[in-house]
Amino acid sequence: MTGAVGTWARKIAELFDAHRLRVERAIARRTGDPQTAGDLAQDAFLRLARLPDGEEVQNPAGLLYVVADRIALDHCRAARRQRLREAGPPGDDLPAAGPAADALVERTQTMARLRGAIDALPPKTREVFLLYHVEGLPYRAIGERLGISPRTVEYHLRTALEQCRAHMKRRPLR
Repeated sequence: MTGAVGTWARKIAELFDAHRLRVERAIARRTGDPQTAGDLAQDAFLRLARLPDGEEVQNPAGLLYVVADRIALDHCRAARRQRLREAGPPGDDLPAAGPAADALVERTQTMARLRGAIDALPPKTREVFLLYHVEGLPYRAIGERLGISPRTVEYHLRTALEQCRAHMKRRPLR
């Protein structure tokens, strides 16, 4: 039993070394709170380390990101509840908080069009775009991962932006 715990602890240490900064960035993007991201990332690693059957986890890195995302979501919910408690009950004379329904519909449509624009990119260009804009990897790291030069990464990003802009300028389907 001790050997399995030691092996799982080593896996967690390796995950920490390899993924800590990316997990912190992902949490900071999700919460909008870079100061708290380090603490929340540590919580994610600790939760993973405490799994009783950690050795049986097929994809520890994938599970780490799911746990980190849930922790970030919980943090956002708790912060929102705290803000609502501090604000007190809404008055009858105040307008409803949050965006109007038409603004929400417009934002949802815009996001759907943007997803469509990204999905329409050529596979390699889309992969470069997502690695840069979603995972936050620098050009050199993307190039190393995909076996291309940083200039080629730059080319794919420029192409992606041009194609996304063109896609977004087209009239939306009604």
